[in-house]
Amino acid sequence: MRKFQWLLSTISLSLALMTGCNASASNTGPESAAPANESSKPSNEDKAAAEVHDAVKAAEKYKNAEYEIKASEDILSAESVHKRNEAIKPYLTEQFYKKASNTRYTILPLTVSDKQKVSLKPKNLQFNLKEQKEDTVLLNYKLNLLFLDQEGKETKHIPIDGILTLFYVNGKWLVQGDTFDVNTFKEFIVEK
Repeated sequence: MRKFQWLLSTISLSLALMTGCNASASNTGPESAAPANESSKPSNEDKAAAEVHDAVKAAEKYKNAEYEIKASEDILSAESVHKRNEAIKPYLTEQFYKKASNTRYTILPLTVSDKQKVSLKPKNLQFNLKEQKEDTVLLNYKLNLLFLDQEGKETKHIPIDGILTLFYVNGKWLVQGDTFDVNTFKEFIVEK
């Protein structure tokens, strides 16, 4: 009977030591150095990086919607312009949408497509953080705007760079401003 108690005590003690060692080993990683209340909350740096990532994704969607143009005979018709404005409206703040549509900024790529008789496609989009404030992100961007003939072959490309201003509005990143050199398009839209 004594042998049995001794064996049972040894097994119990061994189990207790193993359980304690396993719990201790799982808490020796770098995250165990942070207090418990901080480990469940993302850091300010993580939150800022996530915000920039989301803003870049919104900017990519906008630039693709802005410059992805399929050539057609009636590309500057009232119906085509209306469709175009409705397609990019979800990416813009209300204020910027009104300004862009009133100044006909939204149809600049359509005009290039019409005058050059080509389809357009953005390629090699690159975004870099310029500035970040609360609910505002400024992104430097670069892209190549491809001119495609009727067979979809590249006839030329123009480099475009600028700065996008995005505001965080109602849970989404929206474009509030797009600054670039409009003269980049001048030779492609002015009648000679």
